[in-house]
Amino acid sequence: MQQPFETTFTPDMCSVDFTGRWQPGSVFRAMQEAAGAHCDTLGLSYRALQAQGLAWVLSRARVQMDVYPELGQPVRVQTWAGATRHLFFPRHYRFYAGGAEIGRASTLYVLLDIASRKITLPSRLMRDLPVFDLPAPLSVPGTVRPREASQRHDYRPVYTDLDMNGHVNNTRYIDWLMNLIPVEEHARFFVSELLVSYNSEVVPDEPVRLELAASGEVRQLSGWHEDTLCFVAEGHFRAR
Repeated sequence: MQQPFETTFTPDMCSVDFTGRWQPGSVFRAMQEAAGAHCDTLGLSYRALQAQGLAWVLSRARVQMDVYPELGQPVRVQTWAGATRHLFFPRHYRFYAGGAEIGRASTLYVLLDIASRKITLPSRLMRDLPVFDLPAPLSVPGTVRPREASQRHDYRPVYTDLDMNGHVNNTRYIDWLMNLIPVEEHARFFVSELLVSYNSEVVPDEPVRLELAASGEVRQLSGWHEDTLCFVAEGHFRAR
């Protein structure tokens, strides 16, 4: 059986929160880095795709965390690709710390044509991604529907929100959600599951209307540019 790609991250002072544990946004950043490192070994790196006018873009994500590792605690991240489905490239993850599995994730990527800013066909790739004979740790995430909002905030992306694809990085939407939840809630609860739908890219200087919804243990943030739904990020919280 093929072995998944594996790398290690150690949470530092810049990637943990005030409780001393990995931030949810840092989990997404580790996923992005692990996927990028794996693609480097396959000849499908950011630079290689850029030369073809292409970029990897995250479309859907589902992440479950049983516990968040502490400052300085090494985290082993495994990642592998699933079989391509129409326009979608599944990618899966498992997280380990202290010899135990502490989390898992399933995601869907698409190819973005940089010039047209539109999703393009998998056939544009230089080569096929290897398909790993490994079960998905979670069901492939579906579309997350926006809930009725209780708060609305106007926001305009800034320097730290943007990545080399010229739009808001997928990890920043998680940070936006977490930043709109009161600190006292974070002190009592942690995010056990995150579901995210990325529907339309957010680009520099484009105003975004952020709508926060709360229902029981769920906190959901949706982002809108005028009447276009750009993303929905939903967190399910559990008592610490």
